[in-house]
Amino acid sequence: MKKTLSLLLLSTPFIAQADVTIGVLGMTSQSIYSGVDTSTKWLPNISYEGEHLYFRYPDIGYRLTPKRAVQSFAIGLSYDPAAFDPSDSDNSDIQALEERDDAALAFASYRLGPISAKLAQDVSGAHNGFTAQIGVGYPIPAGNWKFIPTISYHYVDANMSQHLYGVSQSESTSTGGAIAAYTPGSTSHIKYGVRGFYPFSERLQLIINVSHTRYNKDIVSSPIAENDRVTSVLAGINFSF
Repeated sequence: MKKTLSLLLLSTPFIAQADVTIGVLGMTSQSIYSGVDTSTKWLPNISYEGEHLYFRYPDIGYRLTPKRAVQSFAIGLSYDPAAFDPSDSDNSDIQALEERDDAALAFASYRLGPISAKLAQDVSGAHNGFTAQIGVGYPIPAGNWKFIPTISYHYVDANMSQHLYGVSQSESTSTGGAIAAYTPGSTSHIKYGVRGFYPFSERLQLIINVSHTRYNKDIVSSPIAENDRVTSVLAGINFSF
């Protein structure tokens, strides 16, 4: 369930300029974690865009500027489902590790044209960490299609990195030492990809997204990490009201 919810995050940039959007999304995604297979999911997509208040899973926020302004500043709360569930792995030692808790994050975001930035802090006590990101994406029309190449840099502090990629001494002991204790410190990753939009009508739209994430060495060095990069592919249909 946690992984299903987390995949919805990729749908958030695809909101049409309408008050309500509903749709269905299909996604195939690799995992960075050891013993976790590539997963394919079918997901619902529901969003609301008011002039200031908005809901785009996993965020609910309030913009201090109108929604179509070139410059935007918003604050809100975000649900952060745990990316690592030991039961998803086919590695019996990893299955003995503790399940990571979901988190609630308070965030502030800023956008200026194609450039966006976001800072989020855990307020639920799950790990008390924070993350920061900055990205850019610029639309390129191609006939009826519109493509948006994107690239973003994500910084994750030591507390949140421990939550996602660390192994405590007690967890290592529970595996009989098969998995060594690991404390990563702060980490980062870079994500790049391309989004595509094709309108079947004024309200019905095809969306596609291909993204690739590369993780830094402190993540790859974790004994529960298997890959230094992952690829995700998403496609779906949105209907706007």
